[in-house]
Amino acid sequence: MTVDEVTTDNKQRPRAALDKTDQDAAAEIAKVFERLEAALVAKDATAFDSVFTDDVVFINPAGVIFQNWDDLHAYHLAGLRDSPDAEARYEILAIRFLAGGHVIVNVEQALQTPEFSVTNRGTWVFTERNGSWWVCSVHNTNIAGSAG
Repeated sequence: MTVDEVTTDNKQRPRAALDKTDQDAAAEIAKVFERLEAALVAKDATAFDSVFTDDVVFINPAGVIFQNWDDLHAYHLAGLRDSPDAEARYEILAIRFLAGGHVIVNVEQALQTPEFSVTNRGTWVFTERNGSWWVCSVHNTNIAGSAG
């Protein structure tokens, strides 16, 4: 039995994602993560936060929640100012296009500084507005045992 054949009460289980992936949009979303990597190396919180909506909900790997851009930006300003040089690598694990111009992206982020390294996985929700992709929600969680 395949996932598509699973039924509930004699009804086929629906799929959340659209059947067709927009390759151009997927490439644009991949570029968002490249911009984040570059902004982190530059310790530029403004560039890093330029991809988030005003009403972003962001949960960091420690479980702290930021419920708007101003709070998230203050967190990143302090973190980048006070942190050692850091590099991040984002790997897109899955990308699913939903109706209404929304995309769910599951990523793995490896973060390294001279003092430590850690890997987390996140679920990022993008929304398309006026021809641009914006991040409106992020939930990160550290991978157990990844800190070094």
